[in-house]
Order: sequence, then structure tokens, then C-alpha cells
Amino acid sequence: MNSTGRWLLVVGVAAALVAAPIVVRVLPASGSDVTAAALGERIAASSSVPWSGEVRTRGTLQVPDTDSFGGVVDLLGESKTLRVWWRDATHWRVDDTRQTGESDLVRDGTSLTRWVFESGTATITPYATVRLPDTSDVLPSRLAARLLGGATTDELSRLPSRRVAGRSAAGLRLTPADPASTIDRADVWADEESGLPLRVEVYGKGDVLPVVTSALTDVDLDRPSADVTTFEAPATATVRRRDVIDVAAGANAFAPFELPDAVAGLERTGDEDELGAVGVYGRGPTALIVIPLRRGLAGQVRDQLSTVASARGGDAGTALEVGPLSVLLTEGGRRSRGTFLLAGTVTPETLAQASTELAQKVTSR
Repeated sequence: MNSTGRWLLVVGVAAALVAAPIVVRVLPASGSDVTAAALGERIAASSSVPWSGEVRTRGTLQVPDTDSFGGVVDLLGESKTLRVWWRDATHWRVDDTRQTGESDLVRDGTSLTRWVFESGTATITPYATVRLPDTSDVLPSRLAARLLGGATTDELSRLPSRRVAGRSAAGLRLTPADPASTIDRADVWADEESGLPLRVEVYGKGDVLPVVTSALTDVDLDRPSADVTTFEAPATATVRRRDVIDVAAGANAFAPFELPDAVAGLERTGDEDELGAVGVYGRGPTALIVIPLRRGLAGQVRDQLSTVASARGGDAGTALEVGPLSVLLTEGGRRSRGTFLLAGTVTPETLAQASTELAQKVTSR
């Protein structure tokens, strides 16, 4: 069979396999008369819903490709196809499939395993909620939970229902009321039966197209087998064990700082047991993270930021805006309070104010 024949065969088999799902997907979505507030509550209650399926994400932000931003470049500036098995909030697996290979993220209770197929390396660390974003954070369910967290009734409105992954999904729009937010709106479509978010679109101020889209293309609401969410390293794999997931988790555990309870009018959030030297402030679409950096690492970040044309220096430090994401690296040595990296979906003015308050309120521990 020649190459044309092989392609025709593949297309024919694919058409046969997806014919039934396509029929379902083109059916109109059923109308939903649930109120916006009730739909928000239903989405919040869906965190315990098990599921599996394929997720496609698309980020349109032009994040500078530097070591400083790590996986943020992949999450916010590229398209991804993810295969997900979600038993519950502490047992799940996310496979990131690429042309060059596959990398998996597996949470099994209190441990997290990162498996990189190309290098045959598995890295096992304790799981931490205070960390840099990873592929699990751009899943529709997690993205919706973070954006809608703390939303008030007047910030929510209904959108028309639509079909997503072959299911009828009720639409909900979040329009942040806080002027400090750089998010214009977030649109969420959730399964009408379970409340599970199936599609999320996030728009920055003045944007016509979403800066981040995450959507399920197929979904199964049966609980995945435990075997699927348990990682077994191949006999030839290199297995490494580390104490922390990343620089944020490490700083949270070991940096010698006590952060204030609020900065720039934003309250600190997080589990009391996990509050350390890294601070997360605000709610939903108006949030920022504060990470203390060692002197050597701070210098590397500053050098890398200086190569970005849109970065600028000022009294508060080195600042950069990428769509709705604002970044500020403070100047070190002020009152011996250290150097901090601030980033979030807040205005540059909010980050500058937060920096000023950190210089005044941070203490040693």
C-alpha cells in the first residue's frame, strides 16, 4: 500500500471510530435555568467528581523564554494535549504528550512523581500546595476552581449553554469587580449533571481572544482505576528523590522570612500548616505570589529579565507585564529584607505597593 493509501485507511478508521461521538457533539445543548450563584456552587462542589479524558489547552501569552519562568512558558505560551485520569484530589495522573515524547505528572497521596520518557528519569518529591504552576493547574476543573474561588454573587452571570466533549454544559461568566485585577473576565462551561468544569476561557483587559483556553475534548465520569494513577518505574529508569518540588516550595520551607498577613489590600491565603516564607495573596482573578530568592538566584533572574525588551527598571525593582500577568523583581538589600519575586494577575501598581509594604513588614524567623 502506498503512502496515500495508508493515509486514506487511517482517515477511514478514524471516521468510523468517532462517528458516534460526532453525532452526540452536534446535538444542541439543553437549556439550563439554574441561576449563576447556584451554578457557581455546583462547580465548587464538583471537586470530588472523578473523571478521565483528553484536555487541550492553548496559551497565547508571549512569555519570555528564560530559565526564570520555567514551565510557565509551556503553560501560558503554548498549546498542549493532555491525557488525564482523576480519581480524587490526591490521586491523579496527567500525561503531557508531545511530538518529542511524553512527560507524566502523577500524584499518589502525599507524593508527586515527574516522569520524563525521553531521559527515562522519574523524580519523586513530597507534594506541596505552595509551588510553581504545573500541568495540573491548567486543567479546566482546577483553573475554574482557582478563578471562581471567593467570587461574589454580583461578579457572576449566566452564559448560554453549549456542548463540550459531547455533553451539555451550562455557561458561567466571572467579571472581577476588583480594579486591581488584570483579568477582564473568565468564562466557564460546566457539565449540567455533575457540575464538572469542561471548558474555561480567560480574557485579559482589552483582549478579544482568550489568553488561556482549557477544554476537554472527551470525558468519562467513571472513576479511573487505581492502577492508572499509580506510577511504576520501568526497570531501566533512573529514580531520583528530592526534598522539594521546585524553587517556590524550597523557599517556602527554608527561607528565613515571615511575611505579613496582607499586602496592597490583599489578604494572605493558604492552609495554616503550610504558611512559610512564600506568600499567596488575594482571591480568584485578583491574586499574587511572593517568593523570596537567594542572592545568587536573584542575580540570575535580574540578568535574564534585563534581556527582555519590555522589561523596565524603577524604584520598586525590575518590572515586566505579559498580558494580564505582572512580574516584579525587587531590589535586594533594602533594610536587609532580601529580594522577592512578585507575580500575579494584578496591576503593576498593585505589585509596586506590595513591594513597598514587604520592605516595611517582612521579619526574620
